[in-house]
Amino acid sequence: MAARSQISCKPALAAILLTWPLLAASSDAERWTSVKGAALEKLFAGKEFGDGVHFAYQFKEDGTFTGTEMAKSVSGRWHVREDAFCWKWLRPPDPEDCYQVERDGSHVRMLINGSEAWYGTLTPLP
Repeated sequence: MAARSQISCKPALAAILLTWPLLAASSDAERWTSVKGAALEKLFAGKEFGDGVHFAYQFKEDGTFTGTEMAKSVSGRWHVREDAFCWKWLRPPDPEDCYQVERDGSHVRMLINGSEAWYGTLTPLP
């Protein structure tokens, strides 16, 4: 009798073991939300945006930014236009680019036409 109950539990145990990773992964799902308008300015002002390796930009409240990209100094101006984050690089010179912005906690991605152009983390400036 005992052997019969062990056999009948195996399919149930197998089902639990197979679905457990799926349940655990769903709790770690990304939750990207769009950031628009005045919330964009609040999101970037006084923060550093970087990926920990290739770039780090410090966005100041006065609408300027400085930083490094691949060990080279960069600087420019940033602002919000309607629902887009825009920046114009002064060093090195570059035309203005504007992005839609999404965030998931401190993680931020900047999109052009729905495609990710930048991904990094925002942290408060010291």
